[in-house]
Amino acid sequence: MHKRPDRVLVRSLLAAAMALAGAGCGSESPVDKTLGPFTIHLEPEPLRLVVSGANGEVLLDGLVGDALSADPAAPPLTGFALRASSATYETQFGAFKILEPAPGAWMGAVAATDIVDEPGALSFTLRNAEDEAIATARLSLAAERELSLSFSNTDPGLRRASFGFACRADEHFIGLGGQSFDVDHRGYTVPIWVQEDGIHKWPTDDYGQGLWYLNGRRHTTHTPIPFFVSSRGYGLMLDSSQRSVFALCSEAGDAARVEAWEPDLHLRLFYGPSPKEIVTAFTARVGRPALPPAFTFAPWIDAIFGSVNVRRVAQKLRDEDIPVSVVWTEDFRGGQDVDLGYELDEDWNTDTVLYPDFPVLASDLHAAGYKFLTYNNTFLTSGADVFDEALAAGHAVKRRSGEPYLFTGGKLVDAGLVDLSSPAAWAWTKDIYRTNLELGADGYMADFAEWLPVDDVALASGEDTAAAHNLYPVEFQRLNKEVLDELAAVDGVERLFFVRSAYLGSQPLVSVVWGGDQQTEFAEGDGLASVIPIGLGLGVTGFPYYGSDIAGYMSQLTKPTTKELFFRWVELGALTPVMRTHHGRSAHENWSWESDVETTAHFRRYAKLHQQLFPYLYALAKQAADDGVPMLRTLALEKPDFAPGWSARDVFMLGDRILVAPVVTAGATTRAVALPPGRYYPLLGGAAVEGGQTVELAAPLGELPALVPAGSVLALLPESVDTVVAADAASGAVELADVGDDRELWLYPGGASDFTEVSGLGYTWDGSALAGAPSSATFEGAPVAIAPDGSITGTGPGTLVLDGAATLVVTGGAASRALLVRVR
Repeated sequence: MHKRPDRVLVRSLLAAAMALAGAGCGSESPVDKTLGPFTIHLEPEPLRLVVSGANGEVLLDGLVGDALSADPAAPPLTGFALRASSATYETQFGAFKILEPAPGAWMGAVAATDIVDEPGALSFTLRNAEDEAIATARLSLAAERELSLSFSNTDPGLRRASFGFACRADEHFIGLGGQSFDVDHRGYTVPIWVQEDGIHKWPTDDYGQGLWYLNGRRHTTHTPIPFFVSSRGYGLMLDSSQRSVFALCSEAGDAARVEAWEPDLHLRLFYGPSPKEIVTAFTARVGRPALPPAFTFAPWIDAIFGSVNVRRVAQKLRDEDIPVSVVWTEDFRGGQDVDLGYELDEDWNTDTVLYPDFPVLASDLHAAGYKFLTYNNTFLTSGADVFDEALAAGHAVKRRSGEPYLFTGGKLVDAGLVDLSSPAAWAWTKDIYRTNLELGADGYMADFAEWLPVDDVALASGEDTAAAHNLYPVEFQRLNKEVLDELAAVDGVERLFFVRSAYLGSQPLVSVVWGGDQQTEFAEGDGLASVIPIGLGLGVTGFPYYGSDIAGYMSQLTKPTTKELFFRWVELGALTPVMRTHHGRSAHENWSWESDVETTAHFRRYAKLHQQLFPYLYALAKQAADDGVPMLRTLALEKPDFAPGWSARDVFMLGDRILVAPVVTAGATTRAVALPPGRYYPLLGGAAVEGGQTVELAAPLGELPALVPAGSVLALLPESVDTVVAADAASGAVELADVGDDRELWLYPGGASDFTEVSGLGYTWDGSALAGAPSSATFEGAPVAIAPDGSITGTGPGTLVLDGAATLVVTGGAASRALLVRVR
């Protein structure tokens, strides 16, 4: 049995020996070093490392040598430690059961020696209680607000490395990717591993609850990202592709730690101090997605069941005056009704029975002002059109024996995966995807990418599959981006692909991420209530363009979408960056926008709201591309001093001026919302609401509680716009170009703000002196009428004055541009 030595005795002997020798750790003195905005304080023994920010605030307080646990199986909570361990990776249906059958004892660092203070860096050796060197450490300034902390293990056989640090009683931790239960991860141990989210998720990480390969657990996710933002004013990223663990005040209330499943540990500390500045620094490191095409931020509709039905849906949308710019057709490769609902075929090429005229259909949709998206994944399924070809050519992931690695796929038959590490398989996949796009599609859902097995796998590249697993979605996204970029270089067509899985490195490759296959229910974890936490976590970790399946996808273990659920999901979807419907597995039973007249009207209303908000959404998207600040934001990003905003799971900010509090509970007709201090107005008009307290907002079915800070200005498109995509004149669709610089402007009294569109059109509003609806108005000095509904019209850039005191200055655009102003 391992017995930890008496540290006091060992240190006393070491100190005596070093005093005689005149060298060693006993001769080291504390070091203070400034690297950019960071101040590093290192105490050699007892070991302690403190990193402070530019204002003197402590960011990280760790490497504490006295924090060794009496239990050798437990890591030092605020120290650095190593141990030997290996894991088993059992997998079924993209879920993983990962166990460590015989982990070794932790060996912690208690002292630092060989300290080297060099220009731009600080290096030292970490020693254990037996005075053995166990790791070398190097701290260096990697960028203006980024500190690199690298720990290199002297024994590669010790394949677990832990870095612990103190956490404050009031500290919060947001991020870690698309986590479906929580926004603030304080109190949880979060494993970072790409896998299926699971259905009917359990609120723990216990493999013993439910069926581990079917039911998800609290922290199973398609999009785990090893990065968080702390309310202390820093962000911390683990730079690793291996599995990792973040224990955030869960093992002890005053300590947190990061555990890497590899011998070396590389951390990146980002300084704000504001959360937005931290996200900007983080995304400068990992990369940011380019600004997506404009159609991304207009409503999308799903349409399946063949060419005839897709045309019917496209025409009905225009007939019903529902603004939609994207039709996406998931079953272009085929589909059929089975016991578990409508199931997609796993062919890779167009189903010529369902879609006998695919190129003509694509052309017709383009003429009507629609982009046309389809579907792809990397499964090679037995019986599919490419299965035999792929296996014969060696394009599938293989076992060590050289045989294709086949597993039970989603259709409950043998299936494999494309080996994306094989140049030949890469080129073959791209060729098929490109061919389908050349038939007229404008992109696709790039689904899955979580299923790469680990045990008994031999990739073409020869790389470690435990390290390659989390990167499989990254490589899939790199492939898809290559396909689209290469085609665009030839034909100039704007396209996109959208994904549900991601890891570090995905950020600059993807445009849209959706929240995965939610259940068709309200439940937290994997129902409607999970949409907000997932989106907020993704936003913090570098994925600003987000949406979900309206109104859910899976109906297993629950019932199909109800009318109430559809209404509530549409309301939420309208105020997320990407508003997209999905037919779901229960495609014939799920309530949809066509189910009755009232629902069609409801969908029209919120689709128009989303469409009208396009200038605002597109400006937010441009900001995200420029500085990484997400469109969908936790309250903490906008109001970091408002403590409840760090943990709120059912409220968010859309940009800096729309606070959204959707109804995510069945049967609810009110919403309790903890508001930051200030005065707010309902987005669509109404009486002011005072913040700094918890308020109860009315939310009858069909209404979405959304508030705007006093003094805000919003620029919207005219209500008449049908599409942001160019359409043939004969279609009759009103496209973006038809309205030019015409805008509807919503003004909120009691403050001042400005807003600039991506095109440069500008609006400066000062309503500080306005208490409510105005009684008089002038535009460019001339009196203008106020209509019975309170609206005011004007033409061209100029200055609108209300009640002789409040002013709106409109700049840019054509002299003939039409303005419709509403004081909300």
